[in-house]
Amino acid sequence: MQGQSIKNQVYEGIMKDILNGVYQANDIINERTIMEKYGVSKTPVREALVQLCSEEVLNNIPRFGYQLTAILPGQIVEIIEYRKVIELGALELCFFRLTKEQIHELKRQNEEAIRITDTRDSKIHWEANNLFHRTLCSYCGNGYIQKSLADAMNICTRISNQYFTKLWNESKVTDGSNHVHLVEAIESGDLERAKSILIDDVESFKKEIL
Repeated sequence: MQGQSIKNQVYEGIMKDILNGVYQANDIINERTIMEKYGVSKTPVREALVQLCSEEVLNNIPRFGYQLTAILPGQIVEIIEYRKVIELGALELCFFRLTKEQIHELKRQNEEAIRITDTRDSKIHWEANNLFHRTLCSYCGNGYIQKSLADAMNICTRISNQYFTKLWNESKVTDGSNHVHLVEAIESGDLERAKSILIDDVESFKKEIL
């Protein structure tokens, strides 16, 4: 491993596997497995795992391993409240300066989401939803806001992995029409309607689960 530090590469690799659903809530990750996977020594692996513990992604269980923490209902409520603050702020910042090209990109993503409507793969639908929200937020042009939303969406990705397979099997997931209506409100210049739709859309994630 070259370039960035070995510890950072191991950290990013573990996090990628977590976000991709390789590890599920309460699964145990042990140092030996990670060392063998990346072909590295114990020190960078332990440092990466300790960092994930400090971020409350993992929980260190002595003599047993590192457990992927389950995200509890109260935490879901909090992350949704956090997302609303971030995303509404970003929308207000960019609303009246959105370009035709930016709106066209949002429409293109909505068209792609409609195309995959019948795909029974929660990961594909979540990735499309994630991309839409992060794209819209990016138009505010504030890197700190974008980073905050990216971190929040990573937590929501873990929530999706933890809950959404069962929800898809029970057909309890919304069809994404909020995104279409949101772009319509943007095109018409109706900020208050756009904010209302965005709130409903972000809250729908919570309502589908709790």
